[in-house]
Amino acid sequence: MNKNEKAPMMNHIGMFDLSRGFLMFAVVMAHSVTQYFKYWEPQYMTAWWYPLLLVIKPVIYGIIPMFFIMSGYGFRKKPVGKCIRERIRYLLKPYIFVGLLVTLLAVLKCVLSNGSIKDTLWYHAVPFLLGLCPGEVQIGNHYLGSIGPLWFLVVLFLGWIILDIISQLKSEGSRALCLLGLMLVCTRLPFLSFIPFCIVQSFCCAMYFYIGYVIKKYDLLNTKLSRQNFILLLVIVCLVMPIGNIEVSQNVWALGSLDFMASAVTGFLFLKLFCNGNRFQGRIANCLRLAGRNSLYILCVHTIEYLVFPWDLISKHLMNHKIAGILVTFVIRSVLIAAGCYLVQLYIGAKRKKSRAK
Repeated sequence: MNKNEKAPMMNHIGMFDLSRGFLMFAVVMAHSVTQYFKYWEPQYMTAWWYPLLLVIKPVIYGIIPMFFIMSGYGFRKKPVGKCIRERIRYLLKPYIFVGLLVTLLAVLKCVLSNGSIKDTLWYHAVPFLLGLCPGEVQIGNHYLGSIGPLWFLVVLFLGWIILDIISQLKSEGSRALCLLGLMLVCTRLPFLSFIPFCIVQSFCCAMYFYIGYVIKKYDLLNTKLSRQNFILLLVIVCLVMPIGNIEVSQNVWALGSLDFMASAVTGFLFLKLFCNGNRFQGRIANCLRLAGRNSLYILCVHTIEYLVFPWDLISKHLMNHKIAGILVTFVIRSVLIAAGCYLVQLYIGAKRKKSRAK
């Protein structure tokens, strides 16, 4: 394609593959980094390199919101019952499969190490029954973990249903005000470890979904931003981001609704950037697109290895060589995810072949 030719950006199959692929890369890399650098802990805040984190802070602020915004891009109002059935069909099945597999692998690991099966079930199985994130909380005599990266799936499930329920209101203004009110309340809640079914995060992220819906409605991804509007959005981000902090999975919003606003703006700008980059080809871009097309599989396999693989043993041996540790961890993760996705595709292909034969 001629570089001066402007290809249509939106409304084609795979228009968000590049965005989803970068999201998967960023998530896997971030989890590999935090295995060695827990940058939020006080001892790291005094390090000479800590200010350099401002370079990657836009990624922290924008990537997760971008994912939920582009999910909302495809929102269509439906009868609530039909919406729930569709969410169950597409999202609940992989959630249950991952929960069962994590539990089985965790019990197997426990048996091999002569650990307590009861404690293992409380730590790994109960969080999936409760859809628990952040988790890592003591309940009575039992310690509960979390569902790890699969909180994405829970929020996609509940947040979409919440938006569909609110969309039944007749007035567009009433819908926007209702979602805005939920976001304002939820972003000011104190940090809670015990949030069953990610309900608080789902109420917050329903607003991201709605923003995606509005972007689609007014064709904002195909509309060129004026210089004044771009500068205004950039000013909002630059004023809030250096002093704020967000962690959507933990429902952490240091500046409340200001953080949410800056994250939504950053997510929107990232989405425009990646959609404008859809015309580019090459090995890296195509690898990201492939990851984007398989993002659900990657999320499921990543959750399994994140929760069950003995990463603590690897990090223990490489803690004095943190950069090497991050690279080794990322490479091992990538191999495990690629192998897991390949097995999933083989299973699905065999199942489809069997179904066609019948």
